[in-house]
Amino acid sequence: MSNNQYWRLVRDNANFRNLWIGQIVSLLGDWFNLIASATLIAVLTGSGAAVGGLFVVRMIAPFLVAPFAGVLADRVNRKHLLIATDLVRGVVVLGFFLVREPGDVWLLYALTAVQLGISGFFFPTRNALLPDLVDRADLGAANALSSATWSVMLALGTALGGFVAGGFGVTVAFAVDALTFFVSALFIL
Repeated sequence: MSNNQYWRLVRDNANFRNLWIGQIVSLLGDWFNLIASATLIAVLTGSGAAVGGLFVVRMIAPFLVAPFAGVLADRVNRKHLLIATDLVRGVVVLGFFLVREPGDVWLLYALTAVQLGISGFFFPTRNALLPDLVDRADLGAANALSSATWSVMLALGTALGGFVAGGFGVTVAFAVDALTFFVSALFIL
């Protein structure tokens, strides 16, 4: 596949373009708060094990919902499901503001589990929607672009999240993170 095929797909297919931009912004949100959350847990607990627990929660939550995500994506309006997952994740991330002392760390774990669990519904739904948005000949390019986007946003999202958390504080990082999900919902709308 040539770069022209990717460019043409993004330029000429508004529905795919908006979904792809929504994916970019949503993935940014998924990864943006990683450093801020880990920093907050480390500051509140002073425990490397507690920080490690955050990573466990982030990996297990989407795994646990995976068996249900595809089924739901096949039974409900996919666009509405994508918008709902983004809106709910934005609200969930706002809950991170409530974590202020060591006794609140459980809440950060719970909110992280909900956020990443809901993300486990977003991506299978998005992938199921692709064949409805692009021509069969463009499906390979659309899937490749989506996969590459995940990898780039993993690196970029954590880096930007770390920069914002380090430079402006975890509260600002959480606010920006919540905003990313609301912006993603707008693009998908």
